[in-house]
This record gives sequence, C-alpha cells and structure tokens, in this order.
Amino acid sequence: MINTNMKAVIDIGTNSCRLFIACTEKGKITNKILKLIEITRLGQDVDKTKVLRQDAMDRTIKALKLFRKKIDEYEIKKIKVTATSATRDSKNREEFISRVKAETNFEIHCITGEEEGKLSFSGAVAQFNEKIMVFDIGGGSTEFILGNKDNIEYIESFNVGAVRLEEKFFKKENNFLNGKVWVEEILKKLSKYKDQQFTLVGVAGTVTTHVSVLLKMKEYDTDRVHMYRLTKKEILKNLDLFLSKTLKERKKIVGLHPKRAEIIISGTYLLLWIMEILEKDEIIVSESDILEGMMMSV
Repeated sequence: MINTNMKAVIDIGTNSCRLFIACTEKGKITNKILKLIEITRLGQDVDKTKVLRQDAMDRTIKALKLFRKKIDEYEIKKIKVTATSATRDSKNREEFISRVKAETNFEIHCITGEEEGKLSFSGAVAQFNEKIMVFDIGGGSTEFILGNKDNIEYIESFNVGAVRLEEKFFKKENNFLNGKVWVEEILKKLSKYKDQQFTLVGVAGTVTTHVSVLLKMKEYDTDRVHMYRLTKKEILKNLDLFLSKTLKERKKIVGLHPKRAEIIISGTYLLLWIMEILEKDEIIVSESDILEGMMMSV
C-alpha cells in the first residue's frame, strides 16, 4: 500500500545531487527515511562557458536514475525536483531539463537564487528561536538569509560558490589574494550586518564536511554534525591539513568525501571570508537545509 504521507525531494546543485525521502504531516517532517548524495559536478566550467558540459549532464542523469530507482522502490508519487545555480546560469538548460524528463521522468523546476534562499532558510530556522543569518555555500552561488521564524528581513543570492571560486582562482595554483579581493567585492554589502545581533548558521556540504573531518568520521553521522558549534580555530586547523596535502592525498582524509577534495580549499577560504566580513568567530552547522525546506513545501 502506498504511503501518501511519504514524499521525495531532489536538489540538483552545481557540485552535488541530493535525494531526501521523508514522511510529512501538516507541513512538518514526521519521519526522515533516506538521504543520498552523489557528487556530479554539473556546474563544471559553467562560469567560463555558460553551458552545461555533456559529460557533466551524463554524470548527473546517472545519479538521477539511481534516485528514480529508490523512489520507485518506495512507490512514492509526491516528488519535487529543483535545480539551482549551474542550471539557471547555463544557456543550454532546456536541453538538460528535456533530457532529464526523457530519461528519468523527473520534472525539473529551475529556481531563482531568492527561492533557493527561502527554502534553505525554512529548512534551518525551525531549530532556532532567536534571529539567525543562514548562509548556504553552494558550488555556483551562496545565499544569505537574515530573520526568524516569523519574518525574513534580508535575503540575497550571490554568484560566488566553491566550484566557481576554485575554477577562477585555485585550479592551477592557490591565488589567495585575488580570490579574496573578488569575494570581498561581491559580498561587500554584507558588512552592514556585522553589528547586528544574530546567530550565524551554515548549511550544506562545505560546512558539514568540516565537522566530519574534525571528528574523523569514517561514516557520516548526521546527528553528530547537526547543531555543531564550529569555530574559526577549528576551520583553520582543517585548512592547514588540506593545504599540507596533494589532491591525491586529500582524497584519503577521513571525513572528507573524495569527490569534494578538489573544492574543499576554495570552499574553506570562502567560509572564512564570510565569517571575517560578518565578524563572527564561530557558526552553528545545521543539517536542515534546502532539502527540508523543499520537503515542507511539497
């Protein structure tokens, strides 16, 4: 018998593709059943070429076929699929959307940066009673949302992410200074919020990876990552570890997904620069992000 409360949501990002299956009741998640992540690098070279590469689309569709198989095993009928920065920035997104429909029967909703931010915020804010600023470092963009459970005061999506930064400034050598100038120029309007009282909350792979590396997780443990208080000192400790190793060696670091090894240095610098702009020495890491926001909106 089909469980009508069971739903599936898929987030097709610039760097990764994620599936979340859960049960909901009256707009609230009552039972988390399954989360899967496949790192597909859909946004590879999009910043430079403005088109999705064929091999990147192939990798992503392969992951989506795996997700379709899982969804069909659970006989789920309520499904929502969103695509973010890489897809919305590409000139050939309609080709990708059509291929996904033809090969997996998923209908992709290509959402704006603001919609992405609202979904990430709604996923994270349920855990907090105070004012928070949620930031979501993606592969191609980063969203910032300031507010509380009742009201969003500020929301903006910026075209700076771990993949975009890596391709511009870290691919051949670590061009730290130019990368920092570029990021600070893009994010300069955030500095007006530095004197406000709020808790800084980070979601998505860059920040959660820092926790799993710190705690040397051979198997990722959501419960240990969620609500972890991550300090700048701990981030710098991880950065020293990442910089001390070649890419091949980084792929063997316990707690670091091998496919994330290529962008973890750029993502870490971006994280540190965000904290510097907002004058924060620590963040709360939340496992509730756009997937939870999507789930509650299906």
